[in-house]
Amino acid sequence: MENFVQYGLAVVSVLLVVGFLKRMLIPSAKKYPPGPHGYPLLGHVPQYGAFPPKTFMKWWHRYGDVFSIRLGSWKAVGVNGYSTIKEVTNHPNDAFAGRPYFVSHEVMEEVVGASTLSSGNYCPAYIKHHQVVSRSLKLFSTGRQEVMEELVSQETNALIDKLLKNCGTIPGYVLEDVMNCFLRVTFQFLYGRGQNIDQHVQTIHDCIQEFVEFCNNGSAIDVMPWLKYFMPGKVNWLRNILGKMYRLQKEQIEEHKTDFTKEDIRDVADAFIASDVNDDNGVLSRTKLNGALVDLMAASYDTTSSTIAWMLLHIAAYPDVQRKVHEEIDELVKGRKVSLKDKKNLPYVEAVFLEVSRMVPPLPFALPHYAIMDAKIGDYDVDKDTVVILNYYSVHYDEKYWGDPDNFRPERFFTKENTLDSDKCAHVLQFGTGRRKCIGDVIAKMNVFLSFATIMQRCNFIKPSGEELDLNPVPGLVYHPKDFRVLVKERV
Repeated sequence: MENFVQYGLAVVSVLLVVGFLKRMLIPSAKKYPPGPHGYPLLGHVPQYGAFPPKTFMKWWHRYGDVFSIRLGSWKAVGVNGYSTIKEVTNHPNDAFAGRPYFVSHEVMEEVVGASTLSSGNYCPAYIKHHQVVSRSLKLFSTGRQEVMEELVSQETNALIDKLLKNCGTIPGYVLEDVMNCFLRVTFQFLYGRGQNIDQHVQTIHDCIQEFVEFCNNGSAIDVMPWLKYFMPGKVNWLRNILGKMYRLQKEQIEEHKTDFTKEDIRDVADAFIASDVNDDNGVLSRTKLNGALVDLMAASYDTTSSTIAWMLLHIAAYPDVQRKVHEEIDELVKGRKVSLKDKKNLPYVEAVFLEVSRMVPPLPFALPHYAIMDAKIGDYDVDKDTVVILNYYSVHYDEKYWGDPDNFRPERFFTKENTLDSDKCAHVLQFGTGRRKCIGDVIAKMNVFLSFATIMQRCNFIKPSGEELDLNPVPGLVYHPKDFRVLVKERV
């Protein structure tokens, strides 16, 4: 037995040496992008620092638009700059439209019973999945826009009343109230205005907070999947979080079935039930379709609420910008509420949204893409099964394009003719681009506009005397602002 083990070790050693010499002595016909040196097993993750987007900017300036790194066990490339990111996301063969099968995706698939829209790899099932979800959301962004408008207006005005009460005379913290407002909006948009909304919203809030904590503390399992065998508690933690979300989703679907009619589509859950989906070995199962509700719940709430919070923080920090917003709204909207129809006539409000989205996007990196085949980016080869990281921050802070990217200046989005510059608008990638662009971007933009304009119509945000507002984000799965104190005065 001892001789057998020694023989086995000798064979493995010889194979490793042969492989090493082969790589060293026989040059590859492929041309791979350069990149920084990493650490064994860990790759480049320990080098990210406190604010990874700035680290990627340094690597971009040193190695170019495409550089090689490792995410623990995964080989990866970082992609930077507008034209190169567009090249990747618009690849004619959709070579980079996949998703890596991280441990978190594996657990999600186990809990839901199928891959979800956000984590599923690019294939015919994903295409069908995307089409059905997109059609369901479009119903409320076009055909039944008034449903969305009424919901957002109602919840936003309730938020305003709360802010005026709590922060009208003494400066108060506003972040939690803003986040909860849009959690309520998202829940009711997906599941309607049934009973126990507050209870369900609290459950989702707790799950999302746990998920954020997991991503901040347990994401090493994704990039070093072998850790799951040594840290089963982390995997069980994630399984429990996702299980709570999925059970709530299943309960809501079952409740909807009891009084569902195709003639009255009340919410997204109804739209999913009405969709023609084949459950018997079809391309898209109903289980997979319904799993999108979990994706939409987490993603829509977190990014939308963060964007609104960032906008309120910036207008409090820049009173001249706030004054211009007030003037534009007052000039157009007199004696009535702001509506979605006003959006095209409020370009400065749009410019503030664009500038905040450029400076502090909730997701400075796209969710990881994945090479589903061997392909090229520019002159460089990228092998199948490579993780592709799109660095949106490099687009938003490109000095050659923006000139002064570190300055908050909504006016940069206007042409000399005082119209919005379409090219500059296209360089804000808050919702991504290409095949994996955020599926709810139209709904999100509607929500942000209507809520922010409604708040600005009624409120004035004032920075407390002697205090500074911190505009630096808190890095995490989503980049939130730090909680901040302001006075909120009603405008008359």
